[in-house]
Amino acid sequence: MNLPPDISFLNAYLVHPKDAFRKARWLLSDFDESVWLYSLDFKKPKKIDWAVKLSDGILLTSAANKSLLDGLKYFLIVSTRNQADYSSETNAMQGQQRKRFAIAGQLIDLLLLNSDRYQLAKYGLGGLTLGNLKEILETVASDTVVSESIYNWPTKLRSFCLDLLNRTDPQLVDSILASNPAIATNSYGDDEDDENGKGLGVSPIIAPRIRAALYANKLYIRNQNHGWAPDSIAISKIVYSECLWGGVQAKPTFSILCYRDEYSPFDREYDGVRVTTGQRGRLPPHMYTDFRTTLYNLGVLHEIGLPAPAIEDLIAAEKYEVELASQGKHRTLPSPMIFKCLRQAIEFHLSIGTEIVNGFCRLVLHCRKHSISAANLQEEELVKIIGEKLYNLGVREYGLSAHVVAGKRRLNKGEKARYYNWLRNNRGLTELLRIYIGSVQFAVGIMMARRVTELCNIMADTCLDDTEQWLIFSNAKSTRNLFGIRRRIARPIEPITVDMIKNLIRMQKILVRIGYLNKTMTLFASPHLKGLPEFVESDKTTYNRNLNFFCDYFETPINDLNQRYYVRQHQLRRFFAMLFFYCGSFGTLDTLQWMLGHNDPSHVWHYITESTDGVVLQGAKAHYVAEMIHQGGAEDFHDLSELLKSRYGSSDFCLIDTNDLEDRIQELMSEGIVEIEPEFFTDETGKHFHVVAKLKVLRT
Repeated sequence: MNLPPDISFLNAYLVHPKDAFRKARWLLSDFDESVWLYSLDFKKPKKIDWAVKLSDGILLTSAANKSLLDGLKYFLIVSTRNQADYSSETNAMQGQQRKRFAIAGQLIDLLLLNSDRYQLAKYGLGGLTLGNLKEILETVASDTVVSESIYNWPTKLRSFCLDLLNRTDPQLVDSILASNPAIATNSYGDDEDDENGKGLGVSPIIAPRIRAALYANKLYIRNQNHGWAPDSIAISKIVYSECLWGGVQAKPTFSILCYRDEYSPFDREYDGVRVTTGQRGRLPPHMYTDFRTTLYNLGVLHEIGLPAPAIEDLIAAEKYEVELASQGKHRTLPSPMIFKCLRQAIEFHLSIGTEIVNGFCRLVLHCRKHSISAANLQEEELVKIIGEKLYNLGVREYGLSAHVVAGKRRLNKGEKARYYNWLRNNRGLTELLRIYIGSVQFAVGIMMARRVTELCNIMADTCLDDTEQWLIFSNAKSTRNLFGIRRRIARPIEPITVDMIKNLIRMQKILVRIGYLNKTMTLFASPHLKGLPEFVESDKTTYNRNLNFFCDYFETPINDLNQRYYVRQHQLRRFFAMLFFYCGSFGTLDTLQWMLGHNDPSHVWHYITESTDGVVLQGAKAHYVAEMIHQGGAEDFHDLSELLKSRYGSSDFCLIDTNDLEDRIQELMSEGIVEIEPEFFTDETGKHFHVVAKLKVLRT
């Protein structure tokens, strides 16, 4: 039935669920096809092959399993719908839909991997009991990563490797080890540098022979962190043949199976200092909620008329609580390092920012005019184009990773130590521009305190208002009840950061004018590192890569584990609030007052509390006080210091790591024992404040 035009928008609510859930924006195939093509804004569509075998050896796509197959298909589609309104889909394919699609796919795999236990071939989804549903939730909650909780990847991989070694000609293995020293040498221990924090349980004695067997069977691919690593997708297709999702997804790398040679890739100079607290363990609460909510979507099958778990069982499972990991948090970066980096970013802009942009644009214009590749230019030609200042600065080639040399393609960036020596000597123009963009990201990231997705999506042509005093962007997590449209908001921004932003805008406008770009892009779009004549749109990967360049160039500190502090935007968000405390402690709020246009520190604080969420703000307060106490300011927080001494047995705060001290203070704040706030006052010199830690009465 079609409604009159004025209320036709209600048609979507009158369609029977059986028909409404046969389609999705991401589904490119007909619902009844056994192989689905789908795309969640991918460059190329991907496939889901429903023709997998159940425990009885019969294909899921057989006529006998029609109800089960349709139930799983509907479940997958429903899981990507808006949870508040199943008639519409979630707004962001690259965000919510991808996440929900993945979770639904993983739950389907869990059912298929245990099809014998749950007797899916006999009873279908209607045979799942409350005990089964609870068991599923317990399984997904047992580990932070689904590769272990659902797929048992370490055990599967170890068994596959040992079986592969037994099937590989021993003489071939010996020959590979003799001719490839990198494969024969254990570059890592079994528990070292693994992505999942655990070892594989493979003896270092047999590991070289396993690597040789993997090499013989062409099961290695390049890996940014480990050089050469096993091709986990190729292996997964073999060991998870009964799965829909797990067989085509990458899995964690185990370093004992990896090796390095002269062609090994890398994307930063050192391993990074961990940016979050806590150890690997059980699933955190927010991820458990996602799985539990998705599992509850099986209830929609009742509306369609397909077998499904009992409604009362689904309701009980939706309320089921399990043991979960404590909520982790992001580590705060050392304040002296952040202040130094901010100074370096601004000085870099003031000294050579304009010259870098001008040199890059001149080079692009020359190459466009003469129809040549910038990567093919010789040093003598380059200096004539980019100018003497950049040449004196050290620029000698278009890019250190531009793989075209004399018409041939390089195989790699070269030796790692040499690459980063050249990077800091400004040899590559492309890398120098990426460092500059990273500097702008750093300055904007501190001053704006926004989420990384918000900064990635800032558009160069619309990011500043007419007065050039406000930054305009789309607010993340603001689409509910707005049909997927993000709210556009404006926040004040200080002049030096505006100057940096305008330089990037100017670059893009010049590149559009000379035909290098078709149109302006996201503000932090960056030149391709491989020498291709194009810019890469800003996303989290590109954004973080630019910050890596910035940190390696200015050589941010390295800890005792030989790990470098690589800055991430979620850490800078907290520092925005910390600026208030530090500026006040030094007797001036000029930085923030200049930025926000407020002369009264209480007005500045009001702005910060409005624009910064509570968790970030609490962390900033705790870290500031922790640093003050650690640096000998215990007397300024006498009562808090005494409480810390009595509660934790601490006596010399200078010997305690600042992050540990911060954790203890945050614990007291979370329990409501301590409250940290600025107190404002006026004297003959004007309006000021000091930070106080208020202790509430403790219950005995």
